[in-house]
Amino acid sequence: MITKLRTKNSLKLENTTRNKAKLILGSASPFRKKLLEEAGFVFDVKIADIDEKQIRLKNLKKMVLALGLAKRDAILAKNKFSPNTILITSDLVVSHNGQLREKPISKKEVIAWHKEYIKDKTTIVYCSVVVHHVGLNKTQSAVDTASIVWRGEIPNRVINQIANDPMTYKAAGFPNRSFLHYTKSLKGSMDTVLGFPVRILEEFLEKFGYYR
Repeated sequence: MITKLRTKNSLKLENTTRNKAKLILGSASPFRKKLLEEAGFVFDVKIADIDEKQIRLKNLKKMVLALGLAKRDAILAKNKFSPNTILITSDLVVSHNGQLREKPISKKEVIAWHKEYIKDKTTIVYCSVVVHHVGLNKTQSAVDTASIVWRGEIPNRVINQIANDPMTYKAAGFPNRSFLHYTKSLKGSMDTVLGFPVRILEEFLEKFGYYR
């Protein structure tokens, strides 16, 4: 008979995941909340409330990951969770023509940005996923990217509608799929563009034994 040896870490993982872990979404984004709900997840929400402008790096991939990790740290510092809790944080930034774009702060900015989405220009979306198991004190993290090549100019009437929509100011990226009407190609996940790559979350939850 072959006996499978179990390490201390595997026993700890087994004990902390025997009952399905409680999920906490550490984000105020209504888009991430919607994506997770549509994927069938049940979770509570906590907000990090950090000054994101204090974290600036030239490498946007590293920056968006640093923001996700900072949100994790802030939420863990302010809250006491049971060991069988998994905290999910994330951040998203956009690069167009080499320029960083985060949540817009004015209609003028929204209009100016959307007028720059013209034929054959490329926009890159960077989205971090940080998943932390409280009991194990372990974190899985990744940055997913998606690139959009534009088909042509977005009509002024559409730009004005976007600029007048309050939800526009809650996202650094593109809050709904309507942008696809004006794209030539999308390389990457639609979920990433909309705010959160759910497939990566599922991979990390699998590693933490969430589905057992």
